[in-house]
Amino acid sequence: MKNANPFHGIICPILTPFDKKGNIDFVALQRFIEFLVSEKMPCLMIGGTTGEGPLLSVEERKQLSEAAVQFVAKRMKIIVHVSCLSTRESLALTEHAQELGVDGISAITPFFFSYSEGEVYRFYEAIAKTAPEIPISLYCFPGNAKYEIKGSLLEQIIKNLPNVKAIKSSNPDLIRLYEYVTIAQNDFSVLCGVDALTLPALTLGACGQVSGNSNIFPQPFIKLYDSYHRGDLETARECQVAINAVRAVLKDSIAHFKAASEIQGVPVGNPRLPIQPLSQSEKAKLSIDIASLKSS
Repeated sequence: MKNANPFHGIICPILTPFDKKGNIDFVALQRFIEFLVSEKMPCLMIGGTTGEGPLLSVEERKQLSEAAVQFVAKRMKIIVHVSCLSTRESLALTEHAQELGVDGISAITPFFFSYSEGEVYRFYEAIAKTAPEIPISLYCFPGNAKYEIKGSLLEQIIKNLPNVKAIKSSNPDLIRLYEYVTIAQNDFSVLCGVDALTLPALTLGACGQVSGNSNIFPQPFIKLYDSYHRGDLETARECQVAINAVRAVLKDSIAHFKAASEIQGVPVGNPRLPIQPLSQSEKAKLSIDIASLKSS
């Protein structure tokens, strides 16, 4: 396999900037990437949940990935999220990601319909065989995608699909996350996608955090991860408290993330319909809350 396993540390599922007409704003994307580079963010995920990937067309997602690869210029690792409602489109995005030479691919479980374990396995098998040289991460988000990956399926995938190297769990169930950790082999990563559980997940054996809130406040996440691995648990706990305060203000909400980015001087436009932007009064309150976070 050409790429080392990129699924560790702090991974930012980057916001997708839009202009006033609702099209991808590539100038704003470059500016936002430069902000994350300046904050020493080690890895980006393109077109994920926080990036409104499911609301983009396949062509837009290809253009977004191409632009991100160009703008990052190998200064950070890049993971591309490829799942669509249509498996055929998911495979097209997988092929495209492989052509771009990205560091990793993420694929959420098939969604909307109720799928059997065998059907979910076949989906990941198709992804893995389409990009055999790229490390792949499963993405389990039962709150949004209806399907929860159980230990039996994870064991089957690890055994039979050698380029599947990680699973991201956006599930507040730490018992399930620990089950993933106990199944994982040495070269397989378990990632947490619930920011409130960043430190608890690391203590259970997770390898990193995929954090939407890190778009706006990268440092508490980067510092927490580094402190934990230095054995400085006191600082890591302080960072988790800070992260919890950030979550209380930003509400794990794309609309709040985008408004907060503008407030901090790196505008990325509004969310795409049907997601609604914050009202002026909500933005005013958010601005006060952010100022309070920074002063505390």
